[in-house]
Amino acid sequence: MIAHSYCRICPALCGITVTVDDATGRVTSVDGDPDHPLSRGFTCSKGRALAEDHNAPDRLDGSLRRAGERWEPVSSDAAVAEIGDRLSEIVDRHGPRSVGLYVGTRGYEVLQLAGATAWLSGVGSPSLYSTYTIDQPAKDVARALHGSWPAGFQEWASSDVVMFVGNNPVVSATASYIGMPVTNPRRAIRERRRAGLKVIVIDPRRTETAALADIHLQPVPGTDGAVLAGMVHVILAEGLYDSAFTERYTEGLERLRAAVAPFHPEAAAARGGVAVDQLIAAARLFATAGRGCAIGGTGINMAPHPILSEYLLLCLNSLCGRYMRAGDQVANPGVLGGGRSLREGVRGPRQPWGKGPQPRVRGLSNLYDQLPAAALADEILTPGDGQLRALIVSGGNPLVALPDMAKSIEALSSLELLVTLDVRMTQTARLSDFLIAAPMSLERSDVTLASDLRFPKAFAQYAPAVVAPPGDLVEEWEFFWALARRMGTQWDLRGRIGMPVPINVADTFDPRVKPTTEQLWEILCTGSRIPLATLREHPHGLAPELPPVVVRPDERLDDGQRLALADPLMIDELAAVAAERTAVGPAPGQPTGRRRAGTTPPADAQDLPYLLISRRLSRYHNSWGQTLGDYRARHGGNPLRIHPLDQAELGLSDGDLVRVVSARGSVVAPVEQEDALRRGVVSMAHCWGAADGAGDPLVDGANTSMLVDTEASFSHVVGMPRQSAIPVRLRPLGPPAPGTDGNTQPGPAARRPPVAVTEAGA
Repeated sequence: MIAHSYCRICPALCGITVTVDDATGRVTSVDGDPDHPLSRGFTCSKGRALAEDHNAPDRLDGSLRRAGERWEPVSSDAAVAEIGDRLSEIVDRHGPRSVGLYVGTRGYEVLQLAGATAWLSGVGSPSLYSTYTIDQPAKDVARALHGSWPAGFQEWASSDVVMFVGNNPVVSATASYIGMPVTNPRRAIRERRRAGLKVIVIDPRRTETAALADIHLQPVPGTDGAVLAGMVHVILAEGLYDSAFTERYTEGLERLRAAVAPFHPEAAAARGGVAVDQLIAAARLFATAGRGCAIGGTGINMAPHPILSEYLLLCLNSLCGRYMRAGDQVANPGVLGGGRSLREGVRGPRQPWGKGPQPRVRGLSNLYDQLPAAALADEILTPGDGQLRALIVSGGNPLVALPDMAKSIEALSSLELLVTLDVRMTQTARLSDFLIAAPMSLERSDVTLASDLRFPKAFAQYAPAVVAPPGDLVEEWEFFWALARRMGTQWDLRGRIGMPVPINVADTFDPRVKPTTEQLWEILCTGSRIPLATLREHPHGLAPELPPVVVRPDERLDDGQRLALADPLMIDELAAVAAERTAVGPAPGQPTGRRRAGTTPPADAQDLPYLLISRRLSRYHNSWGQTLGDYRARHGGNPLRIHPLDQAELGLSDGDLVRVVSARGSVVAPVEQEDALRRGVVSMAHCWGAADGAGDPLVDGANTSMLVDTEASFSHVVGMPRQSAIPVRLRPLGPPAPGTDGNTQPGPAARRPPVAVTEAGA
């Protein structure tokens, strides 16, 4: 049998064809769907690994309950009953806030997130955490301080220039909010470049996207704010900005001009370790090319000064008037959300934090409906009213995703109740009291609601379940519905919190009667421009011809709403950056000597001469795929990438082990040379490592969050710590000895020991 669906591992949502053995009902292969209107036959290695994922021997076919130091099987009904009773008892003793929810990347499937947050809302707890606040909140804080343009940025299809800063969409499948096709981003960039698009990339590594760029600035990690301030300086000094737009829609131009005065091109280039002529060329190209947009990614959001970097990107876009204007036609008017109605104009600066219950630690704040994930461990470990005592993890792996793994181990191990919903035994699950087995993506239906406005054109797809789940598995929304029933709390989709997109709920149901998955899809798609029944008739997805949506003119009188170019918090931070010590060291490709490559060093900076940056791996999506045996055997683990000249200077060969030491902790990793890095910069991916923080670096990989201190260096408001551009030193350990992992010290011990999985379990 051949079935059609789409891959849900990452945001690209590529169309796939799934081959199923009729006799066994097993998925035998997954390939790209050549008839898919967007991906046109493309799918990445992650999508093609779905068959291996579904058939992996470590996937769960039933739920597990901790029994001392072993697991025992438990029915999903019995698990819900016991978990519900224990949660009710914890709420009775300590109040609703003592119960929390953590939603991971896999938990952002629409029904999963809706069901989970509907349950938490019914409990009355504000303790919602997710991966969003690990690497994304700087974007929303910057936008709140700057103000926004509801019609959005100028779109990919009509752009003459685009600038990616710390963003590698060829691998990460991001940038969809400007309409960039992410089903095959490399092809999309090449096609648009042939049509004249200019691409600028700012990244300390020559990424897969940078290899396609017209200009690539390769700065010292963590100096993005200085480099961007230098570009603003050039645009203002040379009068390249859109004076008509800035006069009508912005305020603070002269204060911004004064704030960037210290960042003249020579100073900014020296701070960033880039060539001054390249910096000037990038600024001129961005300002004069025509239409376009500048966007940031994880690279700047996990590095120092993330909000400032995002804010300066918004200033660049506003100075150049890079927003959809009256008469512009929107490429994707929306299919499932009821359509769009857009006009010119500004939504002024606002404060989306500080409302409702707040974090109890470090003076941090919430952001919209979420508490900062960087404070999750502290909320568990800090005694007092509101202490978090029970946590449900839905589709996530916080032990390896959260910053400061040592603290996360201590915190998660100390909970009264930890429940994980997942498809296999993850590092977080090994510390849990219950592991609720969930079906995999091809075993449940889905609709592209969450991505409705992120496709490059009007598109929607309904994906039915392709194969039956192999055992007592429960969809996440079903678990949370049943949990609410057991606890006697409300479960109402209208009471959801934290949804990524607005959902029309024009219908409801009797909360005492369990709905079906298809009933929920019908409810959530109420008001769609294309009925769900029509989508079910198009197995490859549907790209309908819809009436065009054109941005309307700003017909209001001047109401005082302006985009803020000089928010006081950001101007103060820019002054602090100007006062930091200028980075020393060579431009990319030059010898390092014995020096520190970076700014704002800790006290022992001379002993930390390298900067460790994060990266995305095309073969994995966060922690997905790391347990697949054949996949890992073909593709390896999580090595430390290093420039060949730095590798030679340290006397290292590929495969040698090295201890990476920060001011917070250390990890061991094999080294692998990569000439795409600048000298003095090393790189590893995040979300790896064993449940005890030690493990074998050749098997489990090393977790870079062991090097992160959540209390030593963190950003405004939501407490994002420095998770990239981390000062480190490298201590060579030599080739790994056969049968050993190269570690010379144990990882932090878990209070709750990991449990062996028996044949009665997974």
